[in-house]
Amino acid sequence: MNWDEEYDVVVVGSGAGGLVAAITAAHHGLKTVIVEKGSVLGGSSALSGGGLWIPNNHVSKKAGLQDSEEEALTYMQEVIEDTGPASTYERKVAYVKNGHQMVKFLEGLGMKWVAGILYPDYYPEKPGGKIGRSIEGEIFDAKLLGEYENLIRSGEIKAPLPLYSGKVASLPKAFTNVKDFSTVVGMFLNGFKHKLKGSHAISIGAGLIGRLLKIAIEHKVRIKLSTPLTDLIMEDNKILGIKAEHKGKPIHIKSKAVILAGGGFERNPELRKKYHNVGTDWTSANPDNTGDLLLIAQKHNIDTALLDDAWWGPTTLDANGARKFMVYERSMPHCIIVDQTGDRYFNESQSYTDAGHAILERQEMNGKAIPSWLIMESRNRNKYLFGNMLPKRTPKEAIESGFLIKADSIEELAEKCQIDYPGLKETVTRFNTFVKNGHDEDFGRGNSAYDNYYGDPTYPNPNLGAIEKPPFYACKIFPGDLGTKGGIVANEYGQALRYNTPIEGLYATGNCSASVMGRVYPGPGSTLGPTTVFGYISANHIKENIKQLEKTTSIIG
Repeated sequence: MNWDEEYDVVVVGSGAGGLVAAITAAHHGLKTVIVEKGSVLGGSSALSGGGLWIPNNHVSKKAGLQDSEEEALTYMQEVIEDTGPASTYERKVAYVKNGHQMVKFLEGLGMKWVAGILYPDYYPEKPGGKIGRSIEGEIFDAKLLGEYENLIRSGEIKAPLPLYSGKVASLPKAFTNVKDFSTVVGMFLNGFKHKLKGSHAISIGAGLIGRLLKIAIEHKVRIKLSTPLTDLIMEDNKILGIKAEHKGKPIHIKSKAVILAGGGFERNPELRKKYHNVGTDWTSANPDNTGDLLLIAQKHNIDTALLDDAWWGPTTLDANGARKFMVYERSMPHCIIVDQTGDRYFNESQSYTDAGHAILERQEMNGKAIPSWLIMESRNRNKYLFGNMLPKRTPKEAIESGFLIKADSIEELAEKCQIDYPGLKETVTRFNTFVKNGHDEDFGRGNSAYDNYYGDPTYPNPNLGAIEKPPFYACKIFPGDLGTKGGIVANEYGQALRYNTPIEGLYATGNCSASVMGRVYPGPGSTLGPTTVFGYISANHIKENIKQLEKTTSIIG
């Protein structure tokens, strides 16, 4: 093999997991390069809310959370079902024990963390469940990146100002109570403060990537953009290096270890149809995630798992096809989600992954859940933010384009949406009875602290409001996703497995790997948490292996 370049560690992908892996490796003195398929940096991480679910971290503890490794492991064991090799007990232990260490490690290198102390786990009432385990990066001035300032990936929908995901819940209900109004005013004032300083303030996922990128640059991590991986070079179950294309030209990079930290197969129509029976129109993930790493893994018979799953969530499409992953909208009072028969079939306020699973299961059962419909009445539109629509401000374009259907009666709405009217009428009547009694007898909406987090605190049940005052609105709901959840199986050290045996020098983390979270979403940041933690674990394991190899070589010599 004629090698073009040589490194100790090659990291594939520049999302949060790839950056943390590269930073950790470089900090240990290992010559490290990131190869990134796209022409910009950050992958799906840059498009995300930027939160990391890290139990027992010192940032949240300083803010008042009482937590422990034991409670975190109890919680993970309780909510994550046994899904095989991806979510083994050993992998969960590794996650819990290394997560808080990673947070301190990165802080020591210049990372600035903010606690989401009010943000609940998604099943907070379960044993070991907590409120406040999520952390995120402090708002970051992208001007500190120099030539990389404008190379962080941006999405279809941009935040109007720099903000924190741990405070986003106040936005939709800012005009309903003093506490949330004050929080939002503080967010705007903070945004103006950054603008007055002349900084290029970025936050949530982009802000996280920005600060990690700055640390990587300071550690002399080399970054090669427009460099898709085309193959792994292995011999006798040992990694030798990679094949890639750099700006259209083939290159061969020799390395002692390779960490695969790229995306999944969200944007590959054939793979989505094969494993999920859906297309690519509803995903919010990075457009470059076309399953390259999965196809390479399958070519080399590397173990895979959970390929039939994703980080699902109810999603809308506007007239231009822009996706909006719905988090808070479906939790507000005076709205319900129904299928085409007019039936409610899940707790609208539950975690987005659970809600996405519910849509898919309903579609499998009756074939009438894609699309489903979010039904809102006038008080919902008058009080709460919906997407980027302000309260009492429903743009004509939203109606004229067909994004929102408007009607003066439930019967008219059913007709316009082609929803079974008798079914919808019966559902609305039954739901309004639940509202009157303050309890959702069918699905328990509003029973969990997670449901209430996004609800309106001025209501007896923060998530329940009647559907009775016109005009009424409806919006199509699809089973979108933040990314696929299945891929390469890795062990507790992050090592990729083939026939359940570690491949020497090959590691996997992020959405190209099978998630330690199994089929659920335990808390806010359950994608970025695992990708960063196992990136950290992988780089530390590489360091120990190289040190051991050097020691052995020295003894033999």
